[in-house]
This record gives sequence, structure tokens and C-alpha cells, in this order.
Amino acid sequence: MGNVALCAPSITSNGVAKVLTIDGRQLTYTREPAIKAAEIMLENPGQFLCESNQLIVGQRIPGICAEEELEVGHVYFLLPMELLYSVLTDDEKKILSHKYSKEIMKLKISKIFPEFCLFPNGNSDSSMEESAEIGSQLVKRYSRQRSWQPALETIVETPP
Repeated sequence: MGNVALCAPSITSNGVAKVLTIDGRQLTYTREPAIKAAEIMLENPGQFLCESNQLIVGQRIPGICAEEELEVGHVYFLLPMELLYSVLTDDEKKILSHKYSKEIMKLKISKIFPEFCLFPNGNSDSSMEESAEIGSQLVKRYSRQRSWQPALETIVETPP
């Protein structure tokens, strides 16, 4: 049950702040006057920003203040409000790590190969649909909120 490092200095670009959404999209901000978290949250209602290196399994997911400016070279996650201050589970961390690494690999490959080499039959939409489907499943899972239910059933007593 080790923690996975989501933010590697060699991977992130020094001149941009990256925001990964729950459905797998990557938003890149390069504005010289740094963009504030409030601007991104206004564009995406019902979601909050958290810094990737603040995600620790077993601890609550912290959000960043609306007035806080995004720092270049950092990676942020745009998550649904249901996750704000909830305890991060190992499965959730794996899902977020997978989304991050998948996006990075896509960027590395796209620098080498153009899109028509990656998807010679024009099937680039299928991978997009697949990631959208995974994102929608994750949103459904979190929309239920983690409600507590007893795991034991009633024990019926029989006379001796």
C-alpha cells in the first residue's frame, strides 16, 4: 500500500500549469499573470481544484483556495465537490495515477508520432469514448457518496 508519486519534475513543463479533469482531459494554462483557481472553478461548476502532490492515501483531499494562483510546473486535479474533504482511498489514488500517467504517455507519444500514425484506421474516437466512459463510471461511483451500511445481517435465534 505505497503511495504513488503523481508529480515528477522531469515530466512537467516549467512554463505551464496543468489541470487534469476527472474525464481525462488536460487543461494547460500558460498565462503570464498567473491564473487563479477561481477562474477555473467558475468554468467548471460543481468541481474543485487540488494539487497532485497533496493527495495522500488515508488522508482527506484538500482543495485549494479560490484566490490561490496556479503555480507553473505544478499539476492539479479538477475533482467533483463530493470528494472535497473525503478520505482518499487506495483505489481512488490508483485511478487518478492512471489518468495522469495515461495523459503523460499520450503527450510523449504525440511528440514523436502524428495522430494518423497512432490511429491508422481513424479510430482515435474509440479511445476518447473509452476514457469518457471510465470518467462517467467514476462520476457515477462518486455521486452515490460513500454511505455507510451495516455489513452484518440479523441473527435469528432458535430455541434449544
